[in-house]
Amino acid sequence: SNLSTINELSNLFPNWKKSSVQKKIRDTLEGKNERFIVLSEGKIIGHLKVTFGKGLHKHRADLSSLVVHPSFRKKGVGSKLVKFVLDNLPQKIFLVLLAVDKNNTPAISLHKKLGFKKYGVLSKASFVDGKYVDNYLMKKELKRKLI
Repeated sequence: SNLSTINELSNLFPNWKKSSVQKKIRDTLEGKNERFIVLSEGKIIGHLKVTFGKGLHKHRADLSSLVVHPSFRKKGVGSKLVKFVLDNLPQKIFLVLLAVDKNNTPAISLHKKLGFKKYGVLSKASFVDGKYVDNYLMKKELKRKLI
């Protein structure tokens, strides 16, 4: 992947090293168990990571790292990213999981609108600005035939 793409993604994720961004892009291109989905309008405006379960968990996908550039928030970008992933999941996936900062009301609202439901709390899931933050665990069960 080119350097400008890596720089743009690094700007969205100031806590990530550029080498980490490069690895995520490389893993996606090599078809590993995760995908790095990026929405662009001349520049990168949003990102979502999807990781596919293996073995006993091959029926599920985990969403993480949904980030939208600040100037594009509240314009449907996050919804587009999540909908794109949900619409393009392999047929064998029927359970989609995610964790979201319990204080991130916009993200919680977005996921609820897309049919996700809270099912638990993960205490001290993140370390943000010198404090531990709890995450809500959310899930969406897709109506599909078992394979």
